[in-house]
Amino acid sequence: MLAEFLDRPDEMRAAAQRIREGVRAGEFDGLPDLGSVESDDEGAFEGRLLLLRHKARERDPKLRRRKIEKVLAEHGKLECEVCSFDFERTYGDRGHRFAEVHHVVPLHVSNATTTRLADLAVLCANCHRMIHRKRWISPDELRALVRARLELS
Repeated sequence: MLAEFLDRPDEMRAAAQRIREGVRAGEFDGLPDLGSVESDDEGAFEGRLLLLRHKARERDPKLRRRKIEKVLAEHGKLECEVCSFDFERTYGDRGHRFAEVHHVVPLHVSNATTTRLADLAVLCANCHRMIHRKRWISPDELRALVRARLELS
């Protein structure tokens, strides 16, 4: 956000001015208070439609399908490469051919590149989230963390 502001100061100043004018004109009066929830019985207002603008890295959806096909052909099952979770074993037909496919070297590090199937890892949703949580770690690092935790129990 700061880089966007610094790169386009005139545009950002104009947007800030429009917000100030909207406040003065009362355009934001009557919006629900989206403050913190004080107790379990109180709710929080949600569900408004928001228009968001962000950048996303391009991905080829065919790579996911090809990676899954290759793993199934080689192993006969589709398990998370970190924790061995198998969606089909757990969920039956609903989990058939389902898993997340992760870039071992994230695209924000490699930038535009040619991705090969060896550059991808099959993961369950939990392990995929753990890899991206806080500081990015590799599937190998997460696998070592999981194994170390299992040895403690």
